[in-house]
Amino acid sequence: MRKLLYSLGLSAFVLFAGCSNDANENELGENINAEQNNQEEIIEENVTGENNEQNNEQEEPEQPEEKTVTATYEVNQETWSITPLDDANEEVVLLTIDDAPDGHALEMAETLQALEANAIFFVNGHFLETEEQKEIIKEIYDMGFIIGNHTYSHPLLPDLSEEEQREEIIKVSDMVEEIIGERPKFFRAPHGENTDFTKELAKEEGMVLMNWSYGYDYFEPYMDQEKLTTAMITGEGPEVGVSYSLLKPGANLLMHDREWTAAALHDIVIGLREKGYEIVDPHLIKTD
Repeated sequence: MRKLLYSLGLSAFVLFAGCSNDANENELGENINAEQNNQEEIIEENVTGENNEQNNEQEEPEQPEEKTVTATYEVNQETWSITPLDDANEEVVLLTIDDAPDGHALEMAETLQALEANAIFFVNGHFLETEEQKEIIKEIYDMGFIIGNHTYSHPLLPDLSEEEQREEIIKVSDMVEEIIGERPKFFRAPHGENTDFTKELAKEEGMVLMNWSYGYDYFEPYMDQEKLTTAMITGEGPEVGVSYSLLKPGANLLMHDREWTAAALHDIVIGLREKGYEIVDPHLIKTD
C-alpha cells in the first residue's frame, strides 16, 4: 500500500512538474513573442519615421531662385522702333505676329524656337473661344513667347464708343490671364489706330503701346512665300509703293498668323541675321 501511495504521489509530482514546466515555457514564449513584437513595432516606427522624413523632403523640393531680367530696350512711342538703353546692341529687330492663333501660330512658334528667335504673339479674343485655341496659346507661352493684346474682334477702335473700346481690350486681357496666369504687357490696336481713350486705358492696364515699322504680308502681292521673304529682309515693298528700305536698326516687324507667312518665317529670320541683325528678345523690352 505504501508503495502504491508513493507511486501515485510520485506520478502526481511528475505530472505537476510537467504542467509547471509547460506553463513556464508558455509564459517564456509569450514574453519572447511580446519582446519580438515590441522590437518589430520599434523598427516599424523608425522605418515609418524615416519614410515620412523622406516623403517630406520629396514634398518640399527646393524652389529655384527667380531670375531678374533687366530691361535693355524700350519702345519709341513716335517711331515704334526698339531703342537700346545704355550700351545694348543697336543692330536688332523685333518680330511680332498678329491675329493669333488663327491657324499657324503654333507652327510659327516652333519655327522660331528651332532658330532660337523670340517674338510677341498678339492675340485676338475671338480666336480664344475653344479649348484647343486656349491650349495653343498656353503652349506658345510655355515655349517662352510673350502674349500681347490685339483686341477681341479686331475692330477699328475710333469707330467705337469708349465703353465698346474698353470691352474689346479688357475682355482679351481677362481671357489671356485666365489661360496663362498673367495679363498682357503689350497692346497693339487693329490697323494701328488708337484713340486717346485706348492710350489711357492701355496705360492703366500696364500695357506698352506698340505699332510697327513695316510689314507686308497683308498686302495681296505679298501673299506669297518668296515675295514676302524678299520684302521682309530688304524692307522694300515696291508693289505697294515702298521702293525704299524700311529696314533699320530697331525695326519693329509686323507679321500675321497666315499660311504664306508661316512658310516664309524661317528664311526671313535667316535673311535678317545674314544682314547683321539680331532678333531681340522682347522680354528685354521695358514695360514698367
